[in-house]
Amino acid sequence: MPWSPNEWEQAVASPDWGTRVVTAVLGYSTDGKWLLEPVRLINVSLEIDPDGTPVLKVIYESPSHSKRIGLRRRLDRIPFGAHGGESPEESLAREICIYEISEPLGRYSELLVEDANGVWWWGDGYPTLSENRLSEP
Repeated sequence: MPWSPNEWEQAVASPDWGTRVVTAVLGYSTDGKWLLEPVRLINVSLEIDPDGTPVLKVIYESPSHSKRIGLRRRLDRIPFGAHGGESPEESLAREICIYEISEPLGRYSELLVEDANGVWWWGDGYPTLSENRLSEP
């Protein structure tokens, strides 16, 4: 990785960490970078969980679904990979854009939770496969 675990911890502890990740997600999605499937971002915002962890909220449209999808993603999990020259927020944004937003939902599509605005949510704070009967063989 182009940064150390210590540098990751410092980045996450920074008061502007959430804002930097939001900016990196917007940059990745508008720079025409590689995605598994094309998606259209409708809204990207930031909220803070009660424990102080920044949370990315992305509303998007995907060719895999007729529904408008929302992802709620806590920004405290280290990305599994990074390319040379990427900052921690760029690495996390790339991972979120490729493997969470543009990847088809598969079985997660059965766990989506609709809100009052017709957005179907998944991610942190919503049911997971391990919490649901779908995880049973």
